[in-house]
Amino acid sequence: MKRFLISFSLFILLVGSVALGLFVLSDYVIKQRENNLLKISKNINKVFIGDSNVECAVNDSMIPNSINIAQSGEAYMYTYAKIKSLLEYNDQIKTIYIGFSFWDLIKFTEKIWLFSNEFVIEKITLYNYLLNYYDKSVLIKNNPVAYIRGVLKSILSNFQVFKKSFHRDEFNGRLINFGGYENSGRDKLQEDIKKNSFKEQVFEEGLFQIEYLKKISELCRQKSIKLVLLNTPKHIYYYSNIPEAIRQNWISVRNSLSRDSLLDLSRLSIPDSCFGDLTHLNAKGAKLFSRYLNEKLR
Repeated sequence: MKRFLISFSLFILLVGSVALGLFVLSDYVIKQRENNLLKISKNINKVFIGDSNVECAVNDSMIPNSINIAQSGEAYMYTYAKIKSLLEYNDQIKTIYIGFSFWDLIKFTEKIWLFSNEFVIEKITLYNYLLNYYDKSVLIKNNPVAYIRGVLKSILSNFQVFKKSFHRDEFNGRLINFGGYENSGRDKLQEDIKKNSFKEQVFEEGLFQIEYLKKISELCRQKSIKLVLLNTPKHIYYYSNIPEAIRQNWISVRNSLSRDSLLDLSRLSIPDSCFGDLTHLNAKGAKLFSRYLNEKLR
């Protein structure tokens, strides 16, 4: 029995050492290719970023000199890391449009996007190499098991991205693993209305979400980048049922970022046929909205 325990312990130590070595190596090789991974065309000076609201609403092919790097379920922690890394290699960027929807700033959303197993594993797999010590400590403190699982998955992901970085021309101007415009095929609007999805829930501020949004604002100020808080179109049923506490919190946070512009298009009149659900535009809606947005920005 003693021999078995010793052998088992040595086996675990060996596996752990190999995994650690592979992680350190994968992290090193991807950092060596950051310039190739994060460099965008010199003519791109507008960046759209945020969660699935921006991902599904902004077709950057219809807005000259822009790129959409939004991704579904993206907490502001990852948005901050992406912006920070992007600005290191692209001094031509002048304006960043960041998703700023009503539910982005509440604890219910924060717990899912930042600390749930699904999103910790998914985002750490993609972005662990971009995070700093404080970012990682926040995740480890709140969900250490999911973080470790994400780190293990990041090993293979890093090597894959390293390989892809030599073939950037195949990605049609997109940044590898950074998200982008999603041609949504959702058709859940009537289903969501029938569900009455806005039953009253206890409101709490998403403190980490607010903290990282303010970090983004400060970073943009330091880099002389114009930050625009973009609230994409929402269905009238959604807008009419937002709890007052959530609306007031959204206004309060916006007012605390007084140096940044607000582009609130949540009440833009768009036909029901353009919505995939209560908060996301479908392909038809994205085409209509992107055309409108392009004219407005001009």
